[in-house]
Amino acid sequence: MSEMTQEEALRLADELVQQALKEAGARCSVLAAFIQECDRAGATTPEWSEALRELHALQASRRGLLLRRSLILQALDCPVGENPSKVPPPAP
Repeated sequence: MSEMTQEEALRLADELVQQALKEAGARCSVLAAFIQECDRAGATTPEWSEALRELHALQASRRGLLLRRSLILQALDCPVGENPSKVPPPAP
């Protein structure tokens, strides 16, 4: 069995983060729809409160995943063995 290279590991990490983002986004959509329906009905039930808490937690988790993905992509853009601080930042 061959050893995984740094680039392969980063690409795998990126795929995993993308999948986690997709799953979190789908769950956020479901929760948002439920919350919106409760709001329309004027029903602020314990289930509504729990959905709201879960939605906020998922949004925080998504922000963390987006940050991780950004770091992974930066690492992929940096040639192996090169110090990232010596690589000029990408153009805006």
